Amino acid sequence: MKKTIIFLGVTIVLVICAVFIIRWNTTLHVADIIDLDTINKVEIWQGGDCVTLTEEQDIHNFTAVLESMKLKRKFPTERDGFVFSIDIYHENGDENDMTVLNFIRIDGKPYRCERDYCDDLQLLYDSFQTAQ
Repeated sequence: MKKTIIFLGVTIVLVICAVFIIRWNTTLHVADIIDLDTINKVEIWQGGDCVTLTEEQDIHNFTAVLESMKLKRKFPTERDGFVFSIDIYHENGDENDMTVLNFIRIDGKPYRCERDYCDDLQLLYDSFQTAQ
């Protein structure tokens, strides 16, 4: 009886650990977190400068970069700062906040990136800045 209880306890702990590892190791896309189809305005901040996107084609170009991102959940860290701070507004009044450094924080939740997306966002930001 005692061996059965120990075996059951160890099995439960192993299953919980396996679920936790699989959940944290699952690759996510930004579209899994943010509804990209309802975006009607985007503000991309870099330093004190802001580029505002309201045109459908500009928003499409922005969401194409977001769709390419592959993320994994990350434990929160105390690191602060950003290269880009992005405010995303939706047709229904919802908002998302996104900061990009060498990891991405969406609505306060940190995600580690498959690669550094700052260069992609910098090219996009520069193209929008020269167009305005």
